[in-house]
Amino acid sequence: MVGTTLGMTKDYNTSSVPQKAAVQLSLEFIEEGINALEVDSVDIIADFGSSQGINSIYAMKSIIDYLRKTNKIVNEPLVVHNDLPTNDWTSLFNLLIEDNSYNGVASGRSFYEKCLPNNSLSIGYSSSSLHWLSKKPCNISGHCRVDLIRNPKEYQIFKQQSYLDYSEFLKHRSCELVSGGVLIFTILCINHQRTTGLEDLQELLYKCAQLLPFTPQELTDFTFPGYCRSYDECLDENLFNQYSFQLIKSKFVSVPSPHFQQWKKEEITFDEFVHLTTSFVRSWSESIIEQALINNGRTQADISGILKQFWNLYEE
Repeated sequence: MVGTTLGMTKDYNTSSVPQKAAVQLSLEFIEEGINALEVDSVDIIADFGSSQGINSIYAMKSIIDYLRKTNKIVNEPLVVHNDLPTNDWTSLFNLLIEDNSYNGVASGRSFYEKCLPNNSLSIGYSSSSLHWLSKKPCNISGHCRVDLIRNPKEYQIFKQQSYLDYSEFLKHRSCELVSGGVLIFTILCINHQRTTGLEDLQELLYKCAQLLPFTPQELTDFTFPGYCRSYDECLDENLFNQYSFQLIKSKFVSVPSPHFQQWKKEEITFDEFVHLTTSFVRSWSESIIEQALINNGRTQADISGILKQFWNLYEE
């Protein structure tokens, strides 16, 4: 798909501690969802947006453990790890082999498409993935993140794309879920002040691009295919009704930065905090920068050099 993210960097598994914190905060919802589960047997569990596996496997094991605790497993379920075809599947497969605690397979498709047969899925899960859009609906002017722009027209274009994508996600999951199955997810969204807490990190991304030899077109193409919904947009009652979903439980939760907490407790130095934060940002943003350079005819040597400069500057 044109203008979507191609995936996370090779270091994602070691740089996604903040995303794991979101999974950990979802554990109470996993338990609530399983308590509400009304199926004869749990045959298929799927994680939509598994990336390279470290957090996905943790979530899937948590689901299976609670199913066992509540005696809701008859036979061992099949776990489907879903992500884009361009995902680093080798890293995920290696972790599955190393863990070897359940039967896991891969689905290399966008989760905005049909991924499983109708009436096959018992439990669907997704964490920190649904803010990524199926495509970049337009380039934005003066920034790389639509959340931080002041152009109402561009913002509305992204908002509409987000609505269409969310609708497609729910439509396909509603077909795949068995009657009595559950869908559990966490979504990165804005608070009542319309912020996510990541604004400073995102501002710095664009400032670094402006300070490096990016052409005007490369700066324009450096647009993230992402949109952070409001809490109300996440709980779209009309969409839930349209696709026959009944809301069990929801909560707006602030996820503190684990790295910031470590630094405050003096468990790591400031330099370590900066390096860990840079690695976190790089893990989900580098492919977007790289695409902007590739689309404008940069050689691989040029791209490698610019990326090295970019992240050195960002960490400074």
